[in-house]
Amino acid sequence: MELAVPFGLKYAVKLVMKLWGESTEYAQILEHYPYAVVSIMLVGASALVILFELRRMMKTVIDDDCFVKQNVTSLYRMGTYAFVVAGLKLLRCFVYFTPAAVIIAGVFIFAGLFSKVLARVFDRAVTYKQENDLTI
Repeated sequence: MELAVPFGLKYAVKLVMKLWGESTEYAQILEHYPYAVVSIMLVGASALVILFELRRMMKTVIDDDCFVKQNVTSLYRMGTYAFVVAGLKLLRCFVYFTPAAVIIAGVFIFAGLFSKVLARVFDRAVTYKQENDLTI
């Protein structure tokens, strides 16, 4: 899979250029090819870490123990990684612009904000649960 992006991207862009012509915005990828490969791989790594955190949270849901500090930490980290993805996509717009990058950045900014807010809500819920567990 690690070889698919560096080698497959160049051929995919050439195919798009053959179908849509040289004037497409994706033609700029070939001019900034090293940056494109690195940014795609960093975004992919961040997305994989978000999936890992979701998997970790799902284990607590299956164990019927949702309101734990571990989930607060996972939500906070997912928000941070979502902002990293959004930042990389917005930075890419300054190197070469594609409309998809702006849309993806917007989605990940929204997801990051949602995750950070949900982390604070979960933190309060964990605190209330711990206080409730201490009462008779």
